[in-house]
Parts: sequence; C-alpha cells; structure tokens
Amino acid sequence: MQTREIDLRLQQYTAAEHRIAANLHELDSHSVYQLLTNDDLVGQTATQLNPALNADPSLWQMYHLLESTLAEARRVRADGRITTADREHLAQLLGGSSVALSSDPIGFANRDLTSAATTERRVSIDALINLMRSVYEPLRDGVAQADQVIRRVLPRLNAVTTSVGRTTAEALDLGVATGEAQRINRLVNDLRERCLTDPLSVSVADSVEVDQLVHRFSESVAQARASHDALIGDLAAAHALLDECRSLLNAAQRHLTDATLRVADPIGMRNPPTTAIIDGPQGLAAMLTPIATSSEPWQTIRRRLEAWSVTADRLAHQLRQVESANRQPLDRRDELRGRLSAFRAKMAGTATGTNDVLHELAAEAYNELFTAPTDLARAARLVSELGEQIAKVHK
Repeated sequence: MQTREIDLRLQQYTAAEHRIAANLHELDSHSVYQLLTNDDLVGQTATQLNPALNADPSLWQMYHLLESTLAEARRVRADGRITTADREHLAQLLGGSSVALSSDPIGFANRDLTSAATTERRVSIDALINLMRSVYEPLRDGVAQADQVIRRVLPRLNAVTTSVGRTTAEALDLGVATGEAQRINRLVNDLRERCLTDPLSVSVADSVEVDQLVHRFSESVAQARASHDALIGDLAAAHALLDECRSLLNAAQRHLTDATLRVADPIGMRNPPTTAIIDGPQGLAAMLTPIATSSEPWQTIRRRLEAWSVTADRLAHQLRQVESANRQPLDRRDELRGRLSAFRAKMAGTATGTNDVLHELAAEAYNELFTAPTDLARAARLVSELGEQIAKVHK
C-alpha cells in the first residue's frame, strides 16, 4: 500500500469516525431512544429492536474498537516519515483484519499442544463499519418510527381525553349512560401505555377505532341534547296537533251536515267520531295533560310523548280522510258551479247569449246547482252538455 493510499484511507476513515460518533451521540440523546431503553421492551418493538440493542459487541464497543485502531494508525503516521515496517503496519491496520472483534475460549479438549486458549474474530475497518451499520440502521429506523407514532398518537389521545371528559359531563347532566365513555377511556389508556412500551405495535387502525368511538359517543350525546332541548317545542306541537284534530273533527261533521242537506244522495260520506275521542275523560287531551305537567326525567317524558304522538298522528290522519271524503260532494258542486259561470260568461260575451237552446240549458243547470238538494250527476250532465253545445255553435 503506497503512502498516498494510506493517507487517503486514514483521512476517509477519520471522517467516518467523526460522523459515526456524532450519529451515535444523537441516537443516545434522542428522547424516544432513551424512553425505549429505560425499561424492557415488549411486543413488536422488542422483536424489531432487541437484536440491535443486545448486539455483542454493542455499537459503542465497536466504535471504541474503530477509534483505537485509527488512533494507532494516526500515531504511526504522525512523524511524517514512513519506514517499510511502518507502511506494512499501516497497511495491516487500514486494509487488513486489524480489529479484534471478539475473543472466544477454546475448550481444553479442542486444543492441540500449540493452540492458544482463545480464538479471536478479527475484521477489517470496512467490515467493522458495515457491521456497525447493520446494527445502527434498525435502531435508527425503529426509533424514527416510534417517534412518529408517539408524536402522532399521544397528542391525539390527550385531545380525546379532554373531549370525552367534556362530553361525559354533558351526558351526566342529561342523564345519558356513559358506558361508551368508559370503553373509550380504557382504549385510550391502553394505547397510551403501548405508545410508551411498544410503540411499533400501534397502527393507524388503532387511532381510527378511537376516533370512530369518540364520534359515535359524541353523536349520541348530541342527539340526546337535541332531543332534550326540543322537548318543550314538541310538547307545544302536541297541543297544536290536538287543536288540528278538533278542527278536522268539526269540519268533518260540518261537511257531513252540509252535504246531506245540499246534495242529493251524496256518495262516500263517513261519520266522524265523537268529540270524546279528543276531549273525553279517556281522550287525547286527557292523555296529554299528565305528560306535559310531569316532573319525571326528560327521557321518560320523551318516551311517553312519542307513544302519545303515535296515537294522535293516527287519529289526525283518519280525521283528514273523513274531512276530505265529506267535503268532496260540496267541492264537486262548487267545481260545477265554476264551470257553469265560465260558460255563462262566454255566452254573454258572444252571440250565443241569444241562443234559446243554450239559454234554457244554462238556466236548467243553474237551477240544479243552486237549488238544494243538488243532483250532482244530473248537474254534471247538464254542464257538460252546455259546454258541448257552446263548442258546436263556435265551430
């Protein structure tokens, strides 16, 4: 090995030595590395990092071997003159298997007369650096991954703890069960413990599960809050529904009476129920009063109100059908009256107004529609015939 090559190698190895020292010091001072090496690792983190942490020799031991070998080389090269013996020694230090990596005993039964009691494993500086790299890189990657997990998960868990605490307080105020919050807190505590003892086992799916549980709990409490806050309005709406039922019942009875008096043999008439169904001792109003004045928990009032509303909505639907059925004959009569008025206006504005046949037909239809009781079938035929005759005259 020439002097120039010796100097170049010594320079390169010295630079590598400094960089290795800096990286090892940074690794040692890394907060996550200190956290992981402060106690026994478990789980996936132990599987990934223990081989490197327990490497024999360790990173620092290998570094000291590198450091002492290079120190010896610098000492030999220090005076500026290189003898043949120095060159051979430096060539061995910088290019040969100059680093005694380990020393293993040889059992008595395996030694011959001239054997040493131990055997050394020697490697070159390049091989030593590569061996250090193979130990360092899994540590570096594991610490970086653990650091990423801790930075991502722990702040989120702290935020979840605060959020769930507020939501739990609201749930307790509303009288809502908090079993879901207890489950979330157990999961958060487990994840926090794993972040500190086995961070490499924490996955994105774990955080997603926490977020889903928090969202579900928050939604359930928000729905309870909305239901609680809407209760007063829903009670007012229940009284409004009562008033609507009364109005529908009155209208259905009125239409039945009017249709019976004013239309001959009205079709589809339906008898409405009595007012007792609403205002009787067992009516809807009597059922609503104890609900509206109850001092029970709001959830109980809500359940009772919802059960009452099912009955009230059903009655309101039936009353709408009855009111509509009883109004139809009168609506049909009013429709025919409207068509007749339109035809008479058209006759008045044209020469057909002097047509005796049309005039007589219009008068007959008018008498039928404006004299009680009205025969709707006959009135419909007369109005239809009048329209056809007017159309023929105007062709």
